[in-house]
Parts: sequence; C-alpha cells; structure tokens
Amino acid sequence: MLARAVSGAVLLLSLAAHPRAAHASACCGAGHGMAQWLAPSERAAASFSVRLTEQLGAWAVDGGFDASGEGVYHRELRAEAGWLVRAGDHLQLAVSVPMMVTWSGVGLGAASSGGGPGDLGAAARIDLIEGAASPWIPSAAFTLGVTLPTGRGPSTGMAPLDAGVSGATGARVMGADITGADTTGLGVAEIRPGMVFEKSWGSFHALLAASISVRTSYRLPDGDAARSAPRVQILAAAGPSWPSGASLTVGALHEREGAPREDEPGPGPRNPMGKERARTALLAVLAHDVGARWTAVGNLQVDVPISGIGRNEGAFAALSAGLRYVWGRRD
Repeated sequence: MLARAVSGAVLLLSLAAHPRAAHASACCGAGHGMAQWLAPSERAAASFSVRLTEQLGAWAVDGGFDASGEGVYHRELRAEAGWLVRAGDHLQLAVSVPMMVTWSGVGLGAASSGGGPGDLGAAARIDLIEGAASPWIPSAAFTLGVTLPTGRGPSTGMAPLDAGVSGATGARVMGADITGADTTGLGVAEIRPGMVFEKSWGSFHALLAASISVRTSYRLPDGDAARSAPRVQILAAAGPSWPSGASLTVGALHEREGAPREDEPGPGPRNPMGKERARTALLAVLAHDVGARWTAVGNLQVDVPISGIGRNEGAFAALSAGLRYVWGRRD
C-alpha cells in the first residue's frame, strides 16, 4: 500500500501540470501521492479525471489582488484520459488527452462559451537515485513534460483590440470572441524538464519538485513575434497514508515567469513586452484504493487570493475527481 501511496509523486509538474489555455499553471493528476507515477510493482496504469475550475479574481501588475467583478468570470470543465507505462527498470512514459468546455464573461454583457480538444501532453520519468536503502537519502528522478499545441490557442480565440475598432463592440463586429472561451490550448509547444525528490518514513511521505517551462514563440495581433520567458514551478508536499488504503497529501505550489520579449532576429538585446508573472497555490490530494487495481482520487487546488503573493495572473480554484487502474509487473 505504501509503495502505491508514494509512487512517482510529481507527474503534477510534467504530464499532469498542463497549463491553462492562456496561462501556464498546474492541475493535479491521479493516483496516490501527488500523481500517477508507477510503484515498483506496477507495469502500467490508465486514468480518467474530470476537473472543474472557477476564477476567483486576478493579481494586478503591482501584486494587488482584486476579486472578480460583476459579470466577470471564467469557468472550465476539463476531462482527461491518461496512459502510463514502464519502459524499463528506471524509465516511465506517459501520455494524456484532454477535452474541455469553457464559459467566460468579461462584463458589459460580453459572455460566451466554447470548447473542444486541448493540448496533448506527454511525459517521461528517469529514476536516478533509489532512497529506500537510507533513512536520510531521498529518491531522485529526472522528469520531462512536453505539451503539443493541438488545442485552439488564444491567438485564434481572441480578437486584436487595436484593429481599428475597440473593445467588446469591435470584437463582435469582427466576429471574434474577446472572452477567450474558444481557447482550449496554449497555442505554442512547451517542454518542461524537472527534478523530483521523494522520501517516506513509515506511513508518512514527502516530496520536493521543481521544473522549468520553455515555450516556442508566438505571433502578436500586429504580426510581431514574441516569446514567453521560462516559467519556474516549485512544489513541496507531504502527508500520511493509512492501512485502509487511503492517503492524504497537502502542499504548496509557486510559479514565476519573467516578462515576454520580442523574438525577431537581429543583433542586440530583445525588448521586454510586459511584466513578470507569479502565483502561489495550496493543494490537497485525497486518494483511496477501492480494490486491488482501482484507486479513486480527489484533488482541491486554490490560488491564494492575497495581495503580494501573486502578480499579473488570474487566480483560480479547481476541484477534480478521477479513477486509476493499474496492471502489475507479473500480470
């Protein structure tokens, strides 16, 4: 049971950390601990989860937090199927396929809905250090997440507001959706290398993980090319497991990203095109084995709505539920 409770802990920062459509952020996966990496006795796993996300407000550029005003909202329902397989004694590979529906409003009567397939995700984990032999040395693994832009990016779901007519009226005249409800993906490819450190003491497990997201360039409404700065993600979490087959993991996630810059060729430094972004979230994952092969998991993640703890980001709360089925190495 304990091996299942702490297996792999941080697909959250690789496969399961899919960015939101317009903002890189995280959501949680299935399985015990933080996600669904395989335990030593497991050969493969399939998972399905459903997540509902609601916007609470936003942090301004100066770090001040404002709750969502009247008629301003962003609500997302996301379903995701995943597959994870052991490709060797120290290598695991995973893939996820999301679908989503979004409802969004920006006030002044501008509201719409949309949806469709999201960005495909893939991930790998390479075990580097086994920590079971020592009470002090943690297990260590290299993780790699990749997001492919198969969803609809914000450049096709949102209208340029400087195209000769302005605001919601201009966007409606052009037949575009300024709410971003049609956006189902980042619109760019992303790669996320990272490291995860895990340790268990009896029935208590803990982990520390970090990753950095690097994305391809994108086009602004005026045709200029821009590139987002790398986004750093740091996660710390811990919790107990019980002989009944249940486990609880609680932790905090912090993300920080520099200002985007011009991405045109030529000598000299690139000019910044915005401000840095940051957000901090608290999360809890409750999992329970409902059979020898099935695990049910529930997850709550809430961005902390306090001024100064975030910057230039939307703040969201997300609640998810899922199931995971595993195959043993001796099946």
